[in-house]
Amino acid sequence: MKGTSRTRSGARRRRAAAAVAAALALTAAACSGKDHDGRFLGSQEIDVAMHKDLPGMSLFENYTYSGFDNALYLDLEKWLEGEEGVQVTRNADVSSAARIAKLQSGDADLVVASFSITPDRMKEVDFVGPYLTTVQGFLVRSGSGIREHADLSGKRICTWDGTTSRVALGELRNSVSVGGTDAEQCVRKLRQGRVDAVSTDQVLLYGFAQHSDDAEGLEVVPDLTVGAPQHYGIGVAKGHREDCRRLADWLKDYVGGREWQGNFREALPLLTAEQPDWISRHKPEDELIDAHSCVDRPKT
Repeated sequence: MKGTSRTRSGARRRRAAAAVAAALALTAAACSGKDHDGRFLGSQEIDVAMHKDLPGMSLFENYTYSGFDNALYLDLEKWLEGEEGVQVTRNADVSSAARIAKLQSGDADLVVASFSITPDRMKEVDFVGPYLTTVQGFLVRSGSGIREHADLSGKRICTWDGTTSRVALGELRNSVSVGGTDAEQCVRKLRQGRVDAVSTDQVLLYGFAQHSDDAEGLEVVPDLTVGAPQHYGIGVAKGHREDCRRLADWLKDYVGGREWQGNFREALPLLTAEQPDWISRHKPEDELIDAHSCVDRPKT
């Protein structure tokens, strides 16, 4: 009887230990806030699609990445690998036109590529953001004489596929919209005199202006804008709202911290020099992030 009693007692202790271990595992999983499978966005490997041809935002040149989107990516990578325990890789070749398709096909898990949040796009993919707000402006050659809307009459203005920029040009009368395959081609046409202006978001234009040689004489026209404000967000495939909201919480901490200002100032020095109020112009508030993150339409 004593042997049987000791055996039962040992079994009870083993069952109790197993129960404690299971409880601790559940507690750890709950504290981590991850999806039930212990992954982020359903995967242990997160692929981030980015641009590589936008100075000041996301540029790959001389085997080095630079720009504000690149700085955001590095902080995001640190959080995902450190807090979520997933592996992060960068895929820096996405075109503006392919961003939604990359997410929907599963070729990318996240898109960090100056991706404007719009109601139509929110129907197809989720966004976390905005992490930056800007307006659409104009890049011209120095001495062009273009300073106000009337000066654009009859002018050839280049935009490229997959962006919201071409729609906003409908506000202008008698201007001629010229298509380009990407930003680099539009800027090249401007340098060659084949177009009179390039129109897209001001933060992108300042990046090209600061990246050009002095001899090229490219400049952003101050306060010449069209269209509504553009809000840049991180693109996320639909179906992962829990992790999407976790990412939104991280983004609010990032935007509200010192990293955002330091990264912006370092990436876009020409813009910050010409716009003393650059923080209030370009830094989103938490309420704006909450209104556009992980929802099918903007909250009002």
